[in-house]
Amino acid sequence: MNDLFKQRLTIILGLLFIVGGIGTCKVLKDSKKTPDRMEVITAARAVRTLTAQNGPVRLSIPITGRLRAVDRMLITAEVGGTVQRTGTTFREGVTFRKGEVLLQIDNGEVRAQVNAQQSSFLRTLVQLVPDLRIDFPDAAAKWETYLKSVPVEGLLPELPKLANEQERNYMAGRGLLDQYYGIRALYERLGKYNITAPFDGVVVSASVEPGTIVTPGTRLGEFISPGSLELETAIGAGELTLVHIGDTLRLTSTEGPGTWRGRIIRAGENIDASTQTVKLFVQVDGKDLRDGQYLAGSIEAGALSDAVAVPRSALLEDGSLYTVKDSALVKMPVEILHQGVEQAVVRGLANGQVVVTDRLSGAYEGLRVAPVTSE
Repeated sequence: MNDLFKQRLTIILGLLFIVGGIGTCKVLKDSKKTPDRMEVITAARAVRTLTAQNGPVRLSIPITGRLRAVDRMLITAEVGGTVQRTGTTFREGVTFRKGEVLLQIDNGEVRAQVNAQQSSFLRTLVQLVPDLRIDFPDAAAKWETYLKSVPVEGLLPELPKLANEQERNYMAGRGLLDQYYGIRALYERLGKYNITAPFDGVVVSASVEPGTIVTPGTRLGEFISPGSLELETAIGAGELTLVHIGDTLRLTSTEGPGTWRGRIIRAGENIDASTQTVKLFVQVDGKDLRDGQYLAGSIEAGALSDAVAVPRSALLEDGSLYTVKDSALVKMPVEILHQGVEQAVVRGLANGQVVVTDRLSGAYEGLRVAPVTSE
């Protein structure tokens, strides 16, 4: 009896647990509430803008560049030898007048060769003149006079004019012409041992000192005329039509006070493929200027009417601009009149139209924005 009672009690308690569990689950399920759907609100994006105002836009092309001497000579040894000491030592900063000796290389060996060959030439003439009295009596007198004018040392005088082909062949057959032109070639070489200043100027670099042994091709230094300077700069290829040879501009130093006048003297023919720029050369006049000095200025290139200047970075790839209408972006096609390095000039905007000047990433028409006026 007790066992039967225990079995029934166990079954009843099990059923009660099952019913209670089902009821609890239902209550918990009914107690859950569906969360309210949250409305997604996109915040307006702050962008810098300007208000379009059509009118004349003056074109100013900024430039910067380095001064370079027009008269410049890179001095290189054409012969070998030892650099000699001269009256004025060839050093950086030393000035020379035109024609003064910049550098002198020992020429003793070549000088001895010249003297030896000139002595041989003189001996040939002495032996030749008696034969000329017999073979060419009409030419003997002029060759006797020439013989008397030939020095043992020093430059040879010009040969007498050869009267005819027979006289020329006679002199060539005796080896006189070979000797003469061989000596002239040695004198040409001898002149390369003395390097003289081609113009008034100053030494800007010196690579040798007295006693230095040099060989042909050795760089000895650099010599410039500080009074002839030009500025080498570059402008955009699209700006080349706005400048003309002879245009003047004002230049300032990037490292100190002072202003100078410049004049455009020539422009390069090639466009740099990597930068899309063209070289421009400006002649600069004035005092206190040095080779290698940096100057900056701007070229005034006239004006464009009924236009608006905007930052070049504001232009989109298709040449349009973003404007703002009702706090949203609107793409506006424009006519591009000029593109500079930092500024572009466009036409097609209405007065009062708000133009985005920022370069926006991920922008699209209809994007909500909050305009901030550029100062």
